[in-house]
Amino acid sequence: MNMTSFFQQWRYREVLIVIALVLLSLVLAHVPLLSMLFYPFELFNTFIHELSHGIAAILTGGRFVRFEVRPNLSGTAWSAGGIGWIVTSAGYLGSAIFGGFLLLLSAWGVSARAVLMGLGVTLGVLCLLFVRNLFGIATGLLLSASLFLAGTRLPARWAGFLLLFLAVQAMLNAFESVIVLFVLSTRHGHVTTDAQIMASMTGIPAPFWAVLWMGIALLILLGSLSLAYRNNRLPGQA
Repeated sequence: MNMTSFFQQWRYREVLIVIALVLLSLVLAHVPLLSMLFYPFELFNTFIHELSHGIAAILTGGRFVRFEVRPNLSGTAWSAGGIGWIVTSAGYLGSAIFGGFLLLLSAWGVSARAVLMGLGVTLGVLCLLFVRNLFGIATGLLLSASLFLAGTRLPARWAGFLLLFLAVQAMLNAFESVIVLFVLSTRHGHVTTDAQIMASMTGIPAPFWAVLWMGIALLILLGSLSLAYRNNRLPGQA
């Protein structure tokens, strides 16, 4: 199978490749030296997480004020108005949805180079509009430039693999982050998590929200793989 058909006719082989990428990422991300290679992707996912909060605020009638991203991969988004439970849930679920969307774009044969350039421009504009700390602005613009250059300079097949890798990392990061969130939600510390914010709004314990978001993130991953396979199988395939 050539590289063009890889992104246009997903079958069992392509789904297995995505699963292999997930498993490989899980292993390599915990190898001391190799784990540093994943830092830019994890940082990118932090931007997606915080932007998801802000976009949810805007879509539900509120206002996105600003956000910050820090070297330890944490971030904080400030918004006003909107529907609180949707805005709070949007961080982890938005990352999963974003990853699933990129996965489907890969499967549907959309130009990966165009998508990467679009992501670069969009991230750069949003950083200039909403990021309010030096580290966040500097790294956001660096990621923005890197994505745009990847879209303009990489051969089509490598751009396609990068887009697929971004999709896998976004969805995997969303799932792993919710697991960490569950652990933090069971402890009584000084760290305020999205799950604890939901608990204060609803009266339902924070671990419940962590488990719920984990389940939804997993469903998004499985649903995206299913759609990628179904919508790209060859004529006559069951």
